[in-house]
Amino acid sequence: MSISSKLTDIKYYYSTHLSFVIETVISTMYFWGYNTKFLEDGSIKAINDKFRRSIYSKTDNKPEKIPTNLSEKINIQINQKPDMIKNHVLKMGLITLFSLFEAFNKDYFQELYCYKPELMKSKKKLIDLEYVLQFDNIEDLHRSLSQRELEKLGHTNIDDLAALFYKKFNIDLRKNLNCWSDLRESYYRRNLIVHADGKVSNTYLEKCSLENVKIGQVLACDIEYVWKCHRNLDFYMDFIDNSIRKKFNLKSHLDSLTS
Repeated sequence: MSISSKLTDIKYYYSTHLSFVIETVISTMYFWGYNTKFLEDGSIKAINDKFRRSIYSKTDNKPEKIPTNLSEKINIQINQKPDMIKNHVLKMGLITLFSLFEAFNKDYFQELYCYKPELMKSKKKLIDLEYVLQFDNIEDLHRSLSQRELEKLGHTNIDDLAALFYKKFNIDLRKNLNCWSDLRESYYRRNLIVHADGKVSNTYLEKCSLENVKIGQVLACDIEYVWKCHRNLDFYMDFIDNSIRKKFNLKSHLDSLTS
């Protein structure tokens, strides 16, 4: 398989999973009785309607009969509409979206490093002969070496990632990715949720410079916020994919699908 096709497969895989996450969040929110419609993007309603049909209807379009005792239990839970459930669903959605962001970066650039192993050259490190001789072929060696580069992607924040991309590939996320500021804020908000249950920290304020936000304040996520994050991550993957293909003169995403 060509490098163009491999990169296309990776992009398609993660784009599909981004959609799956937001659809799961929306359908879960709908199940608990929360309004998932807003005017930002009409596709929200389409996704909402699709999941409503799939959850409450069989293939013959007849509603599934739920036992009386189970039906009563579900109605009680829905009518209670616990905010804790809503908040957890939205937080888990945001966390999962950025897990996909990090996994995309690792998988995408591993294929690129294996295709262009000269990208892994470094003046700081020398590889000892014993390490090289443990591999049966050069492809396995390149894939192992790429893991070292991927560790940099996995242990760096989004600002350092942008700096790395600019230095190594001349890809300027700050200037050329339109959703950069929103994506960056969502990244640091995800960190707050993971490490401080969403409570604003000094680091967050220094990174995002937001007005009317105070240390200790809990930042909430609503469905529109998570949807926008999903959309921005999709834009990010498109931007990275298009930039890399242009830089290395690879077939476009569409051309690789037909080759």
